[in-house]
Amino acid sequence: MFHYAHGLVRAVSQVVAEWVPAPRPTGYPKRTPADLDAGWLVRVVPIATGLALDWHELPELIAVGAPGPMDRNAVPQEKYLSVITDAEGQRLLERLKVSVDHTSTSVLEPSLVEQIWELGETDARVIARRRREQGRLREYLLAGRDVADCDLCGRELPASLLIAAHIKPRAVSSEEHRRDFASIAMLACSLGCDHLFELGYVIVDEHGSLKSGRKAETDPLQLIVDGLVGRECTAHNIQTAGDFADHVRLVMA
Repeated sequence: MFHYAHGLVRAVSQVVAEWVPAPRPTGYPKRTPADLDAGWLVRVVPIATGLALDWHELPELIAVGAPGPMDRNAVPQEKYLSVITDAEGQRLLERLKVSVDHTSTSVLEPSLVEQIWELGETDARVIARRRREQGRLREYLLAGRDVADCDLCGRELPASLLIAAHIKPRAVSSEEHRRDFASIAMLACSLGCDHLFELGYVIVDEHGSLKSGRKAETDPLQLIVDGLVGRECTAHNIQTAGDFADHVRLVMA
């Protein structure tokens, strides 16, 4: 297990017992109904601590986009738990210069916990860099508008609810292509369209029509997807068509 926080992969541990049902830790906001606070407890022991692998290096080592830990813009999603492949794990271990000892039974001392999760200056610079790029892209897409349409669902919404969404992951684009704002992005609403597209539940075909992508795990999710299927994506044009095609190939692979 690789532990990530505040912009860095900071530790590697080994799972030593099967998960058991457990409530979410004290201090988290309570959910209703009560069963939504149900969770899982997985016990681990540390293999290596005090590591510092910057998240900008991760796209070289692991795939971007669902279902892994990096979103389609090659930015960590900061989920509680994501799955990577054995090959990706081996590449991470090699980059971290960590040798896995399957017989390790050491325990993590409290002083090491403080060391691992300490918030440092580097994290602040990483976050600022991301926000500046997104700000410029949003400014281009909104073109001074306070209200605009979501390019997927078509709803007219305030700018605060619209996201400058990369059509395909930034990590798989060249530096030159990343600067081609007319080809790489669209406005997707934070009411659900951005995540549905990012995770591949909704895709855009070669004609600009919205279609179902990856299989929905629940009936309510499928109903939401069905409500979008058949609509025309207003961001699809001769400039963006290539990125939409790349998105389909990535999420349906």
